[in-house]
Amino acid sequence: MAAIEVFGFETGNNMKVRIALNYKGLPFSFRTIDPRDRDQVVALTGQPLTPVLRHGDVLLFDSGAILRYLDANLSAAPRLFCGDRKTLVAIEGWETFGRARLLAPLVLVVNHRLEGGNDPAVFDAAQDAFKRAVAELAPALEGRSWLVGDSMTGADVTTAPVVFRGAGYGFCDLDELDPRVTDWVDRVMAYDTPH
Repeated sequence: MAAIEVFGFETGNNMKVRIALNYKGLPFSFRTIDPRDRDQVVALTGQPLTPVLRHGDVLLFDSGAILRYLDANLSAAPRLFCGDRKTLVAIEGWETFGRARLLAPLVLVVNHRLEGGNDPAVFDAAQDAFKRAVAELAPALEGRSWLVGDSMTGADVTTAPVVFRGAGYGFCDLDELDPRVTDWVDRVMAYDTPH
């Protein structure tokens, strides 16, 4: 098998690709880039966003596309997605929740700061939106270890790293979250090692 390389830095999207690779037992190397200098990523893909996965002649960006590529092409088990329509719709619903409800407040603050803004009201509003979204996870995890099914799926891989990064960004304190959420984040993040 051709070597797998991932180019990125410490974001939830980069973490979820590492988690997926480790969960599937696929060896890879993580190439840390400077987020202020994305010339290498632009040279590879024509765009500045990470993560970027290089596998032989295949170059992909967008963490969701990378997760699907890994599941479809590199390792049948354990699966992040499935052939059952109802289950796949549930996984994709959580992926959308992760991007729209959890990640959007973080992106808002990051973009505000990159544009030179430092309005505490922007941070406070984003933090409030993030905490409301995180609160929706605990009931979904009642009596279960994973958001969908009996094993980790793309739903968990997409959402848990965002909660973890939100805590690191000061949006919440993991120790103060509902234990169902904290335990779930710990289970998913145990697979995050850069290599």
